[in-house]
Amino acid sequence: MAEKRQKERIQPFVAACRYVVDGQRVPGFLTNLSSGGARIPSDVEGPPPGASITVEVRMGRQATHVRLPATVRWEKPSDRGGFVFGMSFDGIGADEQRVLDYVIEEFRRRAAQLA
Repeated sequence: MAEKRQKERIQPFVAACRYVVDGQRVPGFLTNLSSGGARIPSDVEGPPPGASITVEVRMGRQATHVRLPATVRWEKPSDRGGFVFGMSFDGIGADEQRVLDYVIEEFRRRAAQLA
């Protein structure tokens, strides 16, 4: 299977989050983060591909609350139980993009220090 990602993902990044779909907030964990998207493992079945969602998460040194608009790209049962889905971020504002970029750079900087 050919790699479709256009941006490098940071791993093992994990942050507790909620995603909002049809007005309902569902808990999950934000993983495989990049500036263009992420994935969310969850105990419940994820939204279908093409669904518009908003991810609510606290990120960065000051635990800034951000709301990230996204589109679900795929959804499937997880090998570890539960479900997982991938998404691309769509229409993120400049402030949210700065927080994402900071978190990704900080993660890379710390990983380099440990290497």
